[in-house]
Amino acid sequence: MSKMRMTLVTAMAAAAFGGAAQAETLRFATTLPEADNPETRAMQAFEQYVEFHSGGDIDVQLLHGGVGGDRELLENVRNGIFQMTATTDGALASFYPKVQVFSTPYLFSSVRSAMTFMNEAEVMDEFVADVEDTAGLRIVGYAADGFRNFVNNERPIEGPDDVQGLKLRSMESPVMISLMESLGAAPTPIPFPESAMAIRQGVVDGGENPPSTVINGGWAEVIDYMSLDEHIFSAVFAYANPDFIDGLNDQSRRAVLDGVQLYSSIMLAGKGQGYLDDTQRIRDMGVEVYVNDAEQKAAFRERTQAPVIDFLSGELGADYVEGFIAAVDEVEAELYPSE
Repeated sequence: MSKMRMTLVTAMAAAAFGGAAQAETLRFATTLPEADNPETRAMQAFEQYVEFHSGGDIDVQLLHGGVGGDRELLENVRNGIFQMTATTDGALASFYPKVQVFSTPYLFSSVRSAMTFMNEAEVMDEFVADVEDTAGLRIVGYAADGFRNFVNNERPIEGPDDVQGLKLRSMESPVMISLMESLGAAPTPIPFPESAMAIRQGVVDGGENPPSTVINGGWAEVIDYMSLDEHIFSAVFAYANPDFIDGLNDQSRRAVLDGVQLYSSIMLAGKGQGYLDDTQRIRDMGVEVYVNDAEQKAAFRERTQAPVIDFLSGELGADYVEGFIAAVDEVEAELYPSE
């Protein structure tokens, strides 16, 4: 081999090696196992998009399950062990208690209003900045896990009075307990793995969860009624490590942020269709499903919001809670103006 040719080959090898060495690793972790679900499909699309549009400068590694709970994932993103994760809003409470305001009952009337608020409301810009300053986590996108609904074995829940006297399985959440008590129910904290058996044995009359969990948790086999009152919207936040994002070149940063939007779109479409499909599956299993109308939801809101707002105001500050809810109401009014 000529000296010139050898020099060229050596230079090409060095360039190839140097390019590979410079590729950034983006570990996107989730508590959920890899499966045929919206989360997995959205993450896989994110991986493909980012690797392609970064020109190979980012190597995305998807980590499914076995990497800790949601709190541990957020801690690891904050510390730079992982670069991204996505969790439901409640997981942030340990790092940023003000996120509990999202648990205000009947805060959003639709997924559309929730997504419009999170992506466009000025108060959310302040929220995102404060989360980063306080918790060291940058929120880079939003999606939806769905609405939570009441289920039970006693009667259809059409209005607030129908919850009176029911013994309902509850998460160990002060907000959820306050919501149930405002309706005259007896909230009973029971670990989720034990909840289906508790309903079957009559320890409790029912509980509340989104349709997918009603199925996956075995509740659809032991309940008679589900009411689509949609009392709490479960948001999903996509998080990134701020130092990682800020350290990327312009093309790679744009690829990641645009990839998050693709992730969100796939999540929203999959979760939206899944909500409908799961509700039909529950019907097909013999459960009577009642769809609450806007007037009935307004009655629920009037009954439940004040006690929860009082609790949250004591925890987070009245001005903050009232300002946040007012901003949501403004978005709702713009989307659904009164005739």
